Order: sequence, then C-alpha cells, then structure tokens
Amino acid sequence: MNRYGGQQDSVPVDAGRVSNVPTSWTDESGSGGLDVQLRERQPHAPTPPEKKAQKETGSAHHDAILFLRGILSEAISKGSSDVHLEPHADMYRIRFRIDGVLTHYLERPLSEYTTMLNTVKVLADLDIATHMIPQDGHIELVLQEIDRRVQEHTRPPEDTASSPPSTVPAKSHYYDIRVSVFPSVNGEVVVMRILNRANALLSVEELGMDMVQLQQLQTMLLASYGMILITGPTGSGKTTTLYSVLSELKSSDKNIITLEDPIEFHLDWLRQCEINEERGFTFERAMSSVLRQDPDVLMVGEVRDPTTAEYAVRSALVGRIVGSTIHANTAIGTIARLLELGIPRSLLAHTINGIIAQRLVRMTCSHCQEQYEPEPLHLSHLGLENAPAPFLRGAGCDECGGTGFKGRTGLFSTLLFDETLRGLIFDQRPLIEIQEYAITQGMRTLKMHAAAKVLAGKTTVEEAVRVV
Repeated sequence: MNRYGGQQDSVPVDAGRVSNVPTSWTDESGSGGLDVQLRERQPHAPTPPEKKAQKETGSAHHDAILFLRGILSEAISKGSSDVHLEPHADMYRIRFRIDGVLTHYLERPLSEYTTMLNTVKVLADLDIATHMIPQDGHIELVLQEIDRRVQEHTRPPEDTASSPPSTVPAKSHYYDIRVSVFPSVNGEVVVMRILNRANALLSVEELGMDMVQLQQLQTMLLASYGMILITGPTGSGKTTTLYSVLSELKSSDKNIITLEDPIEFHLDWLRQCEINEERGFTFERAMSSVLRQDPDVLMVGEVRDPTTAEYAVRSALVGRIVGSTIHANTAIGTIARLLELGIPRSLLAHTINGIIAQRLVRMTCSHCQEQYEPEPLHLSHLGLENAPAPFLRGAGCDECGGTGFKGRTGLFSTLLFDETLRGLIFDQRPLIEIQEYAITQGMRTLKMHAAAKVLAGKTTVEEAVRVV
C-alpha cells in the first residue's frame, strides 16, 4: 500500500502498445493498460461540481497511465535501457537510450506534462507535492503479453493457424523500472531505467571476454579470500559483470551478502541489503556491521570514499571474498585510485586478486554488414594502420532501425595479481612499469581488446575509437 492508498503491486504491461504508441492520450481499445488502483480518501461526499472536477481529473490520470503504458512497451520492444521525459519551454520531449546512445522518440504538448509527471510519481510511490529536490523510486512491471506477440509474429503462418496462442505464465518476466526525478529550470526531468530481470544474469562466457581473459577471471575466483574490483565509467556494465562473478561463486554452502545503492536486480539467492543514507544506513555503517553476519562472499556496490575502501580491503584481509566497483579509467589506474583513497601499498598488494576494466561497445548489425574504408587517423588510434583485414560496418536496415548497430558487447582489460606484481606495488614501482609487466603476462589494454573486436568484425573502427 503506497502513501496514496494505492496498491504498490506488480504493474502488468499490455501488449497492445508494443509497436504503436498513441499520438494522443485516448486509448481506443479501452484496455486497462497499467492497471494501478488509486483510492484517494474523501473527507466528505462531493457536490456535483466537485464530482465533475474529480471525474475530469481521474480521466486525465487514466489517459496518462495508458500513454505511459504505451511508451514503456515501445521502449522495451526497442531494447531501450532508459526512457527520458524532458520538459522544455513549449513542449516536453521523450527520448530512448538504445545501445548506449540517446535517440529522439516523441514530442508532446507541455500542457500534458504535469499529469504525466504526477502519474509517474504515484506509480513510483514518490511525493507529488515535492518539486525542488531529487526523488528516486521504483516501478515493477510484469511482462506477460509482449513475448506472446513476438512469438506469434516470428512463427510461420501455417503454424500460427494450427497452433493455439502461446501464453507466458504470470510473473515470468519482470521489468524493474528505476525512476529518478530531478528538478531543472524548465521543470522536473524524469529518467526511467529499465532493468530486465530475465537478462540480469549473464554467464561470464557471455560477457564478451576472450579466452585468456576468461582464464584470468577463473584464476581470480579460485582464491579463498581477496578482492575483485570492476572499474569503468557510469553505464559501462560494471554491475552486470559483478553479478556474473557472484553467480560463478553461487553455492549452497556460501553466504553471499550484497550492499547496494540502489538494488538494481532483486535476486532470491542473494542476501541483498539496500543502503539508505536518509535513515542513517550508510555504506560505512553497513560495512562496520556486516562481518557479524558471517558472510563468505561480500559484494559492495561501489567503493566511493576512504572509509568504504578501508572496510572493504580489511574484510578481504580477514578471509572473505569481496567484490566491488570503483570509478577509474583503466585497470592500472585503479591502483592509483586506491592509493588516493588512502589504502596502504602493503594492504593493496596483498588483498587484491584482480582488477577488471571494461567498456560497452555497439556491435555491427549482422543483417546489413558491408565493407568500408575507415579514416587513417582512426586506424592509427587503434594501431591498425597496417592491418590487412577488411573492415565492416552496418549499412542500416529495418533490423537495426537504420543505425547499423544492434546490441552491445564488452571490452575488457583484466589485471591478474601474481607474486611478482604484488612485489612491484609494494616496492612503489611506477605504474607504467607495472603495466608493462602485466602485458607480458597476458593482459590486454582496452584499446588492444577494441582493436581485436574490430578485426573480428564485431564493431566498427569509429565505434571503438568513441569508446576507448
């Protein structure tokens, strides 16, 4: 039950708007769409004028729910990771982030935005009376019909006629919509992050690593204690990789605890704890107490300050496996970042098992590949000026929406700690010397891995240059 008297339950998404988002707020089908019951308390029986106003308000809210249903359905069908609702001086814009790139989708009259904003806030259990401070909320969607429609469209016509309509069992596909409302000069901006639980866990083989990198990761996981750090910018897939690492460690005889802010994917086999700084439950406080919960594996959402870094390192030092993310540009740069956070070289050298730096790069559409000649400057940036292989790009087709790209894969740089490397860190050797040693032991830099993806035809030269 939310603060407005409505049910904070799963929100079913109707398939009727998978490919046709209405250009107006009226839904001719009359279907329920995002079926959320809102029962507001009335202090007294409304008079006729009040009834009329209440009816008009309810109708506008219902239309906004239908429209939002269509927008989210369309975003999911296009594979979007984020939906942006952005108010401007005379209209508001809707944009989708597809394969890491924001694309314009629709513009609507500004007069509709207040109702749309309040609808999102109610569904996410946010305060509709608060406008000047950021708010974060969550909407849970249960996808039941979109998969059925996709199956019907991809099934041959003769099978469609003879086979009964396929159905997806209730609650078989969850979409967690993480809602962020942020004030701007033109009004409150809404960003909805779409998280598909069905794709929350990838095996380490599906991440995009090469065989050497997979072997290095497996070696990191063999240790009975120590830290594994994932580094990269926001939106580079660090959390997905961290979940994949945890899934490799999953066992009935292990107690795996996570400390996250916020929890992106709710998984039954983890003991997940959400940090709430407003209530005093900070990373520092959680880290100071979590070892009393007897964890075998501890995941810390992000190492962001000296105190969290110290607790994480000391947790690894006392015999726990600790996984976390940290913001740094490269695997070698992570060492400098930890030193900046005040971690002594002796602790850093003897508690870290490995560091994984990563990026996400768009893949060339396999349906419209063609050969082309990249710019020499771009080839030189990747060290491919003398590469004899043909270079591929997507020409643009219906499958990729004319972009030439479809899907994303990871670029990785894995730094495996061995005794020699630990000694170099302890002896305060320059980072460039540490990197040169690591490369001789099989480490690929992000640029080297990007060049390999280009030569394999997985992505374009320009896309690789954009990312690394």
